[in-house]
Amino acid sequence: MSAEERKRVRETLLKYTKAAAWEAQCIRERGDADFGYLRAHLRGYIFSKYMMPEGECRSDRISVLTDASLARMMKVTPELAKQLDTARSCAGATSATVKKALLLQAMERELGIVLPAAEAVAAKDVTDLAKVALRSLHRRSAPARAS
Repeated sequence: MSAEERKRVRETLLKYTKAAAWEAQCIRERGDADFGYLRAHLRGYIFSKYMMPEGECRSDRISVLTDASLARMMKVTPELAKQLDTARSCAGATSATVKKALLLQAMERELGIVLPAAEAVAAKDVTDLAKVALRSLHRRSAPARAS
């Protein structure tokens, strides 16, 4: 890889890292956000974490977005990326499964929330994930009850 290519890669990484941080900040600062606001910023956050331009994939399904991101990184079609994702880790997880798990961990860390694991993993699309995140944000910002 040439010095120019390395520079482009660094710039791209920095661009998406900053975009994801901005989306996360928007979500964190509006703990009382309505669903539409949260969903829009969460979608932007996912696209940034997956290093994809917003218009690259029209789907809101997490599996489709994950496959598209893997395909983009591998420079192949999503269909081919899915076929190639047969090599499994020693834990039996595909690259797509690991990528989604890392996304959920990043969301918890960067949004300052705790996602109920079963609900977060079961989320099929951005809307489902936004519902889980919204409940977590509201729990985080709810005043503590006196006992």
